[in-house]
Amino acid sequence: MAAYGQLVVGPPGSGKTTYCRGLAQLFSAIERKHGIVNLDPANDNELGYDPAIDIRDLIDASKVQESLHLGPNGALVYAMEYLEENVDWLVERLQDLVKSDTYLVFDMPGQVELFSMHPSLLKVVEVLTKTVKLSLASVMLVDSHLCVDAGNYLSGMVVSLNTMLHLGLPHVNVLSKVDMLEQYGDLPFHVGWYAEPNLALLGEVVSERIHPKFAKATAGLCELLDDFGMVSRFAPLAVEDRVSMIGVVKLVDRACGWELGKASKSLGEKALDEVIMGVHEDVNVEDIWERLKSRGEQKNPRETERLKMNGK
Repeated sequence: MAAYGQLVVGPPGSGKTTYCRGLAQLFSAIERKHGIVNLDPANDNELGYDPAIDIRDLIDASKVQESLHLGPNGALVYAMEYLEENVDWLVERLQDLVKSDTYLVFDMPGQVELFSMHPSLLKVVEVLTKTVKLSLASVMLVDSHLCVDAGNYLSGMVVSLNTMLHLGLPHVNVLSKVDMLEQYGDLPFHVGWYAEPNLALLGEVVSERIHPKFAKATAGLCELLDDFGMVSRFAPLAVEDRVSMIGVVKLVDRACGWELGKASKSLGEKALDEVIMGVHEDVNVEDIWERLKSRGEQKNPRETERLKMNGK
């Protein structure tokens, strides 16, 4: 029996727990049986959802800090290593959820090193996929405030690539808090550009602001990202916007296999589009960008010229 789910990763403040809360509400609306698993031992008490499993029942980062005199990052690393050593605790609690065809969402800690390079979380993921037999996709949330600075946006894509390669899961990139873009300041490019950016152009803009000796390295990074085309494509997310949430869920369903699996057809689940008032056609990412894009687009002159050359 196939079991499905998603691993929600991203830096601190990128909106992981808020997204998981939104998923719980959406899945309840479409009657998809689901369970949110909190694997962040530093999550505060106000999760906004009722976790099916909570790692804080095993280990709590605040107590680790107090007892071992560690800082926040050290406590999280210790907690993940402790989870790896006691992964049977997690496997045991997942068994009943998997047997009942529960779609699982894992709310992960925000320390970047944990999901991009540290081995403990990777080993836990391997247990989930090989022992528990979960078909998982990683959902990487990147805060849209990075769009204001081309260099930060490029850095975010590099972290996304590193995460995809480290975890080895089907990967979906999400640009979170798109509805707040106007509050962050003027954008180098119009907002829809960030869905699937021109990486060569991005490299040029970043290189204009750094020492010339780093320009070649920047161009090389952009070429590397371009080779992994899926990493440079971002789905827009505004959790309060139901159409946006459904667009992301559809992408993740396709990535983890739920869309093609018999589970989604056998549980009487409502079609996702049924919960959108007045929308009957399929939701697509391009439409969502158009709906969420800022009033008064900010366009870089070079990008404007490129659009003219392409007849757009």
